[in-house]
Amino acid sequence: MTTRGYSLMECMVAVVLIGVIATAVAQTIVTTQRGRQLSENWMRATELAAQRIEAVRARPAPDDQPTNGIFLRDTALAPIADHPGLARLDVTVTWADPQPHSLTLSTMVPR
Repeated sequence: MTTRGYSLMECMVAVVLIGVIATAVAQTIVTTQRGRQLSENWMRATELAAQRIEAVRARPAPDDQPTNGIFLRDTALAPIADHPGLARLDVTVTWADPQPHSLTLSTMVPR
C-alpha cells in the first residue's frame, strides 16, 4: 500500500481470495441442504413403514394407504411355516431424490 492507496495487484489478490471463500461457503451450504433433504426423506420413509405396520396390526382393510408425494409403499404378508399363528410382515418404502432409495421394515404379526 502506498500513500495513494492499494495497487492493482493487491486488489486482484483480494478479489480472488474473496471469490475462493465465497465459493467454499456456497458449496458448504448446498451440500448441507442436500444432506438435510436426504435425512428428511429417510425419516419420512421410516414413518410411512411404521404407520403401515401399525395399521396391519390393527387389522385394516387389505389395500395399502396412499403415501402422497415421492414415496411408494409395498406391503408383503407371508405365513411362517414354523409358527402357525404368525406371519412375516415386510413393508418396503421406495423413493428417488434423484437416486433411488429403498427402506424395508420387517416384523411378525399374529394371523
